[in-house]
Amino acid sequence: MGKIDDACKEVVNQVDGAVACGVVDLDTGMLLGIHNASQYTQTMNEVVAAATMDMFRGPNIGRIEKMVRSHRGVPENSEHYFQELHVTSTHNFHFAKTIRGGKAVMMLVTKKTTNIGMGWAQLKAAIPIVEPLVP
Repeated sequence: MGKIDDACKEVVNQVDGAVACGVVDLDTGMLLGIHNASQYTQTMNEVVAAATMDMFRGPNIGRIEKMVRSHRGVPENSEHYFQELHVTSTHNFHFAKTIRGGKAVMMLVTKKTTNIGMGWAQLKAAIPIVEPLVP
Protein backbone atom coordinates (compact mmCIF):
# COMPACT_ATOMS: atom_id res chain seq x y z
CA MET A 1 0.00 0.00 0.00
CA GLY A 2 1.39 3.41 -0.98
CA LYS A 3 1.53 6.61 1.03
CA ILE A 4 -1.51 8.09 -0.73
CA ASP A 5 -3.45 4.87 -0.06
CA ASP A 6 -2.46 5.12 3.61
CA ALA A 7 -3.56 8.77 3.78
CA CYS A 8 -6.87 7.90 2.12
CA LYS A 9 -7.39 5.07 4.61
CA GLU A 10 -6.82 7.51 7.44
CA VAL A 11 -9.44 9.88 5.98
CA VAL A 12 -11.99 7.06 5.69
CA ASN A 13 -11.27 6.00 9.27
CA GLN A 14 -11.64 9.55 10.61
CA VAL A 15 -14.82 10.64 8.80
CA ASP A 16 -18.10 9.43 10.25
CA GLY A 17 -19.96 7.62 7.49
CA ALA A 18 -17.04 7.62 5.04
CA VAL A 19 -17.11 4.88 2.43
CA ALA A 20 -14.12 5.75 0.25
CA CYS A 21 -11.41 8.29 -0.42
CA GLY A 22 -9.29 8.50 -3.54
CA VAL A 23 -6.96 10.74 -5.51
CA VAL A 24 -7.00 10.97 -9.32
CA ASP A 25 -4.33 12.54 -11.55
CA LEU A 26 -6.18 14.97 -13.83
CA ASP A 27 -3.52 14.90 -16.55
CA THR A 28 -3.61 11.13 -17.03
CA GLY A 29 -6.78 9.92 -15.31
CA MET A 30 -4.63 7.53 -13.30
CA LEU A 31 -5.76 6.57 -9.83
CA LEU A 32 -2.94 7.74 -7.54
CA GLY A 33 -4.35 6.26 -4.36
CA ILE A 34 -7.54 4.91 -2.89
CA HIS A 35 -9.08 3.30 0.13
CA ASN A 36 -12.64 2.10 0.28
CA ALA A 37 -14.52 0.31 3.00
CA SER A 38 -16.62 -1.57 0.43
CA GLN A 39 -13.63 -3.41 -1.05
CA TYR A 40 -14.51 -2.58 -4.65
CA THR A 41 -12.52 -4.32 -7.36
CA GLN A 42 -9.62 -2.57 -9.07
CA THR A 43 -11.78 -2.32 -12.20
CA MET A 44 -14.53 -0.51 -10.25
CA ASN A 45 -11.95 1.85 -8.73
CA GLU A 46 -10.53 2.63 -12.19
CA VAL A 47 -14.00 3.30 -13.63
CA VAL A 48 -14.72 5.71 -10.77
CA ALA A 49 -11.37 7.43 -11.44
CA ALA A 50 -12.27 7.80 -15.13
CA ALA A 51 -15.69 9.23 -14.24
CA THR A 52 -14.06 11.69 -11.84
CA MET A 53 -11.68 12.79 -14.57
CA ASP A 54 -14.60 13.31 -16.95
CA MET A 55 -16.38 15.52 -14.40
CA PHE A 56 -13.36 17.84 -14.17
CA ARG A 57 -11.63 17.51 -17.56
CA GLY A 58 -14.01 15.72 -19.92
CA PRO A 59 -14.73 17.02 -23.43
CA ASN A 60 -18.06 18.58 -22.46
CA ILE A 61 -16.43 20.41 -19.56
CA GLY A 62 -13.78 21.70 -21.99
CA ARG A 63 -16.52 22.98 -24.29
CA ILE A 64 -18.21 24.76 -21.38
CA GLU A 65 -14.94 26.41 -20.37
CA LYS A 66 -14.30 27.50 -23.97
CA MET A 67 -17.83 28.92 -24.31
CA VAL A 68 -17.57 30.83 -21.02
CA ARG A 69 -14.22 32.34 -22.05
CA SER A 70 -15.66 33.32 -25.43
CA HIS A 71 -18.75 34.85 -23.82
CA ARG A 72 -16.58 36.86 -21.44
CA GLY A 73 -14.08 37.84 -24.12
CA VAL A 74 -11.28 36.11 -22.25
CA PRO A 75 -8.48 34.60 -24.36
CA GLU A 76 -7.75 30.88 -24.11
CA ASN A 77 -5.48 30.32 -21.14
CA SER A 78 -5.99 26.62 -20.34
CA GLU A 79 -7.58 27.58 -17.02
CA HIS A 80 -10.02 25.00 -15.70
CA TYR A 81 -13.14 26.35 -14.03
CA PHE A 82 -14.46 23.46 -11.96
CA GLN A 83 -12.65 23.23 -8.63
CA GLU A 84 -15.18 21.47 -6.42
CA LEU A 85 -18.10 19.18 -7.06
CA HIS A 86 -20.74 17.66 -4.84
CA VAL A 87 -22.80 14.82 -6.25
CA THR A 88 -25.65 13.06 -4.52
CA SER A 89 -26.36 9.49 -5.57
CA THR A 90 -29.02 7.12 -4.30
CA HIS A 91 -27.05 6.04 -1.24
CA ASN A 92 -24.07 8.37 -1.01
CA PHE A 93 -22.64 11.86 -1.08
CA HIS A 94 -19.57 12.39 -3.29
CA PHE A 95 -17.30 15.33 -2.45
CA ALA A 96 -14.50 16.19 -4.88
CA LYS A 97 -11.95 19.01 -4.85
CA THR A 98 -8.98 19.78 -7.06
CA ILE A 99 -5.59 19.83 -5.38
CA ARG A 100 -2.01 20.63 -6.46
CA GLY A 101 -3.15 23.62 -8.51
CA GLY A 102 -5.65 21.52 -10.44
CA LYS A 103 -3.26 18.67 -11.25
CA ALA A 104 -5.26 16.14 -9.23
CA VAL A 105 -8.60 15.72 -7.52
CA MET A 106 -9.32 14.27 -4.12
CA MET A 107 -12.66 12.58 -3.64
CA LEU A 108 -14.49 11.52 -0.50
CA VAL A 109 -17.57 9.31 -0.63
CA THR A 110 -19.81 9.11 2.43
CA LYS A 111 -23.13 7.63 3.39
CA LYS A 112 -26.08 10.02 3.15
CA THR A 113 -26.19 10.15 6.93
CA THR A 114 -23.04 12.31 6.89
CA ASN A 115 -23.68 16.01 7.37
CA ILE A 116 -22.78 17.73 4.08
CA GLY A 117 -20.92 20.57 5.80
CA MET A 118 -18.91 18.08 7.85
CA GLY A 119 -18.12 16.08 4.70
CA TRP A 120 -16.65 19.18 3.07
CA ALA A 121 -14.83 20.17 6.26
CA GLN A 122 -13.29 16.71 6.62
CA LEU A 123 -12.22 16.57 2.97
CA LYS A 124 -10.62 19.99 3.16
CA ALA A 125 -8.93 19.15 6.47
CA ALA A 126 -7.32 16.09 4.85
CA ILE A 127 -5.94 17.97 1.85
CA PRO A 128 -2.76 19.20 3.63
CA ILE A 129 -1.96 15.58 4.49
CA VAL A 130 -2.62 14.15 1.02
CA GLU A 131 -1.55 16.99 -1.27
CA PRO A 132 2.23 16.78 -0.57
CA LEU A 133 2.14 13.09 -1.54
CA VAL A 134 0.79 13.82 -5.04
CA PRO A 135 3.57 13.83 -7.66
